Amino acid sequence: MNNCLIFGFQHYTKLNFRTIAVILSLSLSILFGCSHTEKVRVPPRIDLKAYKTIGVIDFSITAESDLREFVTQRYIQTVQSAQPGVRLLELGTKEHVLTTVSRKQLDPAAIKFIGSAYHVDALIFGHFSASEPKPNVRLSSTWQSMHAGATIEALLISKLWETGSGVTLWTNSTMRKEPVASLKADASGNIEFGASDPKKTYANLVPELVYENTTDFRSSYFYRKVK
Repeated sequence: MNNCLIFGFQHYTKLNFRTIAVILSLSLSILFGCSHTEKVRVPPRIDLKAYKTIGVIDFSITAESDLREFVTQRYIQTVQSAQPGVRLLELGTKEHVLTTVSRKQLDPAAIKFIGSAYHVDALIFGHFSASEPKPNVRLSSTWQSMHAGATIEALLISKLWETGSGVTLWTNSTMRKEPVASLKADASGNIEFGASDPKKTYANLVPELVYENTTDFRSSYFYRKVK
């Protein structure tokens, strides 16, 4: 094969590869240009704006008594953050509200009376409870050291009623644990102790519990590819 043929073949090969590369690049551009990822909003499971006004009864508490207002206000704040513009009317304590409508318990009949007395279309009420600190002691496998501590368990239950019918529209319960103290000792007699104020522990627990409890009131998002 002479030099002219060799040169021609090499030149043709380079052109051929270059052409393939250009075609492949254009194909990929078209392929990726025709599809993209978009963020899709999923509406909240419970649309509170469907109700003109929602009454909120102060949450009952089985813990530090001064936490009642904190839990209630945190709940209101979280709900309004999840659905801005929702109209919430604070009604006071359960005892006060029941006295106003001359009822002894929060049953369907009482729910209807509350709706009429306060002109609310729905009603929110919940209960926050927390256990006494529970000790937890662990010994090492060689019995050379000991770790001890305590935890608080907290539970939040909330309900949404329709006042026109007295039926329960939604309910949810969430539980969390939080350490409040720790103790570490070794065979040499060295002891380290650390503790946190239970009220500060509640302050950490409540926002987490409320946020988790109100998940159904918030929108969620997912990503999907579209062409």
